[in-house]
Amino acid sequence: MLMTDLQEIKRILEIDPDDKSEDLKLSFIIEQASSWIGEILNKPNFDLKTRTEYYNGTGSQRLLLRSRPVYTNPVPQVFVDRYGNFGSTSGAFTQTNSELTYGVDFCLQIDQEDGSSRCGILIRTNDYWNKRWVRQPGYLSPYIAPSYGSIKCIYSAGYTVDNLPAVVRLAMNLLVAKLRYVFPLGLELNSESYEERNIGIAASQKNYILALVTPMIRAGFGNWKW
Repeated sequence: MLMTDLQEIKRILEIDPDDKSEDLKLSFIIEQASSWIGEILNKPNFDLKTRTEYYNGTGSQRLLLRSRPVYTNPVPQVFVDRYGNFGSTSGAFTQTNSELTYGVDFCLQIDQEDGSSRCGILIRTNDYWNKRWVRQPGYLSPYIAPSYGSIKCIYSAGYTVDNLPAVVRLAMNLLVAKLRYVFPLGLELNSESYEERNIGIAASQKNYILALVTPMIRAGFGNWKW
């Protein structure tokens, strides 16, 4: 997902809309900067769409979805099959009792005025997002084992360019503005004088360029990496 558009960034950079001289460069930077923002937040896909994802059982009543915010229209669909294995097992998630009922078996934690969920947490109302009980020869009692891909979720989540949070848009536009001056040298400058031009080159590090925007967005919008 491109997190800004060419006309918006040209207005912010005070470039005449009819001036096409930097369009190719700015379009390239917008694409790369959008990728970096997704990487910082561990969210490669920000765009609003219906997603089908698989999760492991958590052993608790809460399940955190990867994409947010999550919407209730259409209603999220959840299927549970302890031997689902991410849908790779023949007949996985097709049993008549595998689909859960929204509002009865599970619900979405609503925390926004428009009825959406910014936290993206699914709550199992009368059970747990179970892991598997396994018996093994030599053991007197069963034990809990990982349940790989035992939960299938179909839900609508994400943003459009128009409803991206202001702080994300600000971070995106700042990053584009910063990267604009990396070209044509391909190096980040930390000083420049005008007469008999002298320039100072900053350390060539990706994190140096991202240092301005990373703290702005990571705390409120990122997915944790374990």
